[in-house]
Amino acid sequence: MIIYSKKIIQFVNEIKSVVKDVLSREVRLKVGRDRFLDRQQRTSYPIKVVVYDNKSMLGYFDPDFYELGFHQCLMHLSKQQLHHVIRHELAHYITFITYGLAAQPHGSEFREFCRQMGWGEEIYRATTCLDGAQNIPSNQESSVLRKVQKLMALANSKNTHEAEVAMIKSRQLLLKHNMDSNDVSAEDDEKVFLKRIMKQKKENAKMRCIAKILETFFVSTVYSRAGDSTYLEILGNVVNVEIAEYVAGVLDFELDNLWIQAQQETNLRGMVAKNSFFLGLAKGYCNKIHALKREYNSTTTHALLVIEKQLIDARAMAYPRLSSMKSSARHCRESSALGEQMGRQLNINPAISRPSNPSETFIVYSKG
Repeated sequence: MIIYSKKIIQFVNEIKSVVKDVLSREVRLKVGRDRFLDRQQRTSYPIKVVVYDNKSMLGYFDPDFYELGFHQCLMHLSKQQLHHVIRHELAHYITFITYGLAAQPHGSEFREFCRQMGWGEEIYRATTCLDGAQNIPSNQESSVLRKVQKLMALANSKNTHEAEVAMIKSRQLLLKHNMDSNDVSAEDDEKVFLKRIMKQKKENAKMRCIAKILETFFVSTVYSRAGDSTYLEILGNVVNVEIAEYVAGVLDFELDNLWIQAQQETNLRGMVAKNSFFLGLAKGYCNKIHALKREYNSTTTHALLVIEKQLIDARAMAYPRLSSMKSSARHCRESSALGEQMGRQLNINPAISRPSNPSETFIVYSKG
């Protein structure tokens, strides 16, 4: 996962400064504030740098996002090793610009570029594997995940009351975890995690429905474009991101089943009705969750406002110039109302381990 914090933002700015210096002084390219020109000075490319902690390598270049990624452990290693990794990833970037995806990651084109730059084996082999570099939650976080998983298993109950109680208790547990995390991080440089969880041709009502529901799990959502695809990204603490990723994966499968179920009960047909149904479903589910706030005491209500403000700040940290989009799609009132009704009757079981069979029950829909 990509991570952000005040210290990491400073580290990113340090890396960007080195990137621009190497591109300008060594590669001899024209460099601007956040972009650089190719050797023909015809096309500009972004200087996008992120820091991550869950890949077993020191760095990477992602051609889909024109993104240079660097492991957070480099913050604690020598400047020389950091600069070697930066040059290594820039070599991948320039090789991609010159040859496209046809060039092998460490093939002859990559080696020839390093040779032209006078970069030796210490740069050519700068990206090495890291043992145990995966982002494993702490014992406290793992305990929260297990408790949520066990508690929300009750949401599969055929007993409507039992399922509702399980849903409410799971919300209380997640809220308590976020309140406790907020107290712990008040004195520290709190980290925000970002994960890309959905990829499709363009944003649509189904993706917007999933994003709205995910926000009830204490994450912030962002749509980003890369190439010809749209990605849904989630930001938050590591526990919330893990839960939201799982919820998104199964919602992506189950929402279509709910639409089929709605069609079997009505005469609704067509894309307008389907889109309206998805957006109505999200509205109904979110209204049910927001109604729980009436049961909170003043301390919890205040803590929830702080958490929501932190999510807004987290999104601004990752995307300081983020713009919003409004949809002007056609609307079916009947389909939206049916979706809203079904949304109020949904209980979601955010188990962390994905089911071996995607058709296993995940969402409970009760007509009771």
